[in-house]
Amino acid sequence: MRFIDKTKELWNLEKGNAKRNLLKLILAVPFWLIVIALFLMAFGIARAVYLIDTRPDQQIAEAWQSNSDTSFRHMAVFAGGIRAQGDTSPMTYQEGGKSIHLADIALIRTALQTAADTGSAAGSKNIQYTEGKQLRGWEDCYSSTFKATVEALDVVDGLEVTSGKSDAQLVAVGGNYKAFHPFRYLSGGFLPETPVDTNQIVLNDVLAWKFYHSYDVVGNRVMINGQMFTVIGVVEERTTKVAELAGEQEPRAFIYFGALGSICSTTAGGEDDADNTINVPADYAIQCYEAILPELVKGVGVTDFKNAMPNYSLSNPQLYVSNNTGRFGVTRVFDTVFPLGETDRERLGYEFPYWERAAQLTEDRLFYDYTITGLGIILLLIGFSMIGLKFRAKMAVKPGELEVPDAEDAAEKEEKELMLKE
Repeated sequence: MRFIDKTKELWNLEKGNAKRNLLKLILAVPFWLIVIALFLMAFGIARAVYLIDTRPDQQIAEAWQSNSDTSFRHMAVFAGGIRAQGDTSPMTYQEGGKSIHLADIALIRTALQTAADTGSAAGSKNIQYTEGKQLRGWEDCYSSTFKATVEALDVVDGLEVTSGKSDAQLVAVGGNYKAFHPFRYLSGGFLPETPVDTNQIVLNDVLAWKFYHSYDVVGNRVMINGQMFTVIGVVEERTTKVAELAGEQEPRAFIYFGALGSICSTTAGGEDDADNTINVPADYAIQCYEAILPELVKGVGVTDFKNAMPNYSLSNPQLYVSNNTGRFGVTRVFDTVFPLGETDRERLGYEFPYWERAAQLTEDRLFYDYTITGLGIILLLIGFSMIGLKFRAKMAVKPGELEVPDAEDAAEKEEKELMLKE
């Protein structure tokens, strides 16, 4: 009988301890909420900062503003075209306002220059101009991509022979391309804005290593469709997961836009050749045009840029315009995601180059990071609110009044009573 009573007492004691521990845990909920909230916030913010830092090509305006009292805006437009032989042929001009022709660049520059003259203090700075483009104050570039077979050449017994061959993406560029796409150079430099030799080429680290197992390859020669090019630099591509998914780790080379005519051609019907075909220069289209514009009034740069685009209208854009400045901000990222599917529909039918695909993937990941950070902020506010309510309840008890014991006091009292019974 005594053994049974002792067992019951121990059971009641353990039960009381369990209840007390449970009550302590419940009372500690605000603490754990704050801990979890701080973890979520730190994780979300750290990832967001990392993702944004890996895309300096989307922060060009911020870099310009750091050395100027004037605000700038980085804009880009993506146009369509016809690829006669798939991705192995450059885009050619498509009628109906869906493409940007090389001849359109002069018109665009003139329109942007007019906007810069009337909307900024450019005139008071005595800025010089040439060919409709401002030498200082704003910049632009254009590009188009396609795939081709690149052959590495080596000298054997005084003769150049093919020492390697690889399929690679070619980026045909014009304007100040390197100002919009900052590279780390492993050797040499990039194509000068004003061409000295249109048969110059820049390799990325993937292609250079594949050919030579070295990055010190300036002066080497490669051949594309029978045309010789001299290597003047090697650039390093980004190695992040986003960059890999966007295709930045593919073999790639950069050439002048003006070199397209020497390495590519389209076939047109004719009777000059035995096979009844003749080769004629293609009417190459520009896939991407970018500009960095001065902006004294917020938002006017977007309007000026759209107005400068040929055949662009809000009701029937036919071109996809991207406002890159601030695109990774919280509100801009959420505007991209919501309403669901709207942005995807706007981008449907456009072929984006690898850097824009990387930027879009970054937006997707930032959405999750910002959501995690927002959840952390909500939990943090709930945790501090619970602590504040508990503190307020204790402060509400006036001196001399019977204080209502809280759950922890009740647990301690019950434990003491059990110990006295024993």
